[in-house]
Amino acid sequence: MVVLFAAILLIIIHSILVIYIAPTFWNWELTPLQDSDCPKTVVCLNLRGLDPFLTTALPALLNQDYPNYDVIIVVDHPDDPVYELAEEVIKASNRNNVKLGVLKNRRETCSLVNSSLIQTIQNNLNDYEVVAMIDADAMPHKTWLRELIAPLLNKKIGAVNGQRWYFPPRANMGDLIRYLWNIAAVLQMIFFKIPWGGSLAIRIDVLQKCNVLDYYEKALVQDVPLFDILKKQGYTIEFAPSILMINRESVTLSSLVPWIQRQLLWAILYHSSWWKIVMHGMLVTLVPLLLLTLIATSTFLNQPFIAILATSSLIGYGVITLCQLLLLEYLVRRIVKKRNECTKWLNPLKVIAFFPAMILTQLLYPKALLFALFSRNIEWRGINYQIDAPLKVKMLNYEPYKIRARKNKNSSL
Repeated sequence: MVVLFAAILLIIIHSILVIYIAPTFWNWELTPLQDSDCPKTVVCLNLRGLDPFLTTALPALLNQDYPNYDVIIVVDHPDDPVYELAEEVIKASNRNNVKLGVLKNRRETCSLVNSSLIQTIQNNLNDYEVVAMIDADAMPHKTWLRELIAPLLNKKIGAVNGQRWYFPPRANMGDLIRYLWNIAAVLQMIFFKIPWGGSLAIRIDVLQKCNVLDYYEKALVQDVPLFDILKKQGYTIEFAPSILMINRESVTLSSLVPWIQRQLLWAILYHSSWWKIVMHGMLVTLVPLLLLTLIATSTFLNQPFIAILATSSLIGYGVITLCQLLLLEYLVRRIVKKRNECTKWLNPLKVIAFFPAMILTQLLYPKALLFALFSRNIEWRGINYQIDAPLKVKMLNYEPYKIRARKNKNSSL
């Protein structure tokens, strides 16, 4: 009965998260930001390696419907092939609001991303009112920056962020597992106010008052720590549904697990609600496993009532979870359609494939969670970092990014 109660508890938790977040997706409204209200903004883009959709994302970033912004691109080494690509895109754009540079000081006490951000922000503190950040795998729509900045007019809001959502055209098993895992992650990130740096903006005065750069010098990521840093000074972080960023990349199973491990590790290292995320991960892992064990045991002991009850619970959990994710998918599509972006990727065959993908997700999750809890080393785009404490990290090696063979040109790095 304890197992059945745990299954019901898990369904209730997921339902609470969906009920909490669904109205935000449903009732979102664009807040038109007049040109006169647009603060001068610098957009930071840090590049390492050739992300598959960069040739489309870069022009979109340089042609935002925003009157007063500059883009500063930092590549960690001039020999990285992405440097030449960025030069070509900039030249073709004929835009004069973009600068391309190389990382000059690779700090050993933080990640390359943070080193790049520190360089960009320190060199431009007095020139801008807002710093925006975007990932190389994020595809900004025309009004992305205007919608991202709008909530910052409220002085109680220190930072604004979107979240990432996957529309994988191929939808192989790796893609489906990442899609499913990401939905659960997005729900928790919105509920616990865990910011995502792939689409994020922070006011310069907040950044200075909260000494954010001091944290960046010692941390691996720029986004997750912001919630607790800003909260201490009385600022909130706003989630803006209209700037959900659609990712259409593909992923292999072999590269998916390290990616999940990193996402969990960032939360465990840098967010005060990390233990709640871990508890949820353990519950999600154990409940289906224990239900399967109960089904097998009760069948072997000839206890049909318990076997039927456990089987019904497991099927019910799977069906309810599927209905919840399809509801969220529908709500996200409503937002994306408003931007005239393609939303067609899901079909009945892929929905059926969700069930084996759910099972595989349950099998992969424990490994990723254990790694995030106990690992003291992490590899991130070819760079190894040693983690002695959240704010005591060390870059163990450095080399320019090397192009890796990919069967699919749209595969994530």
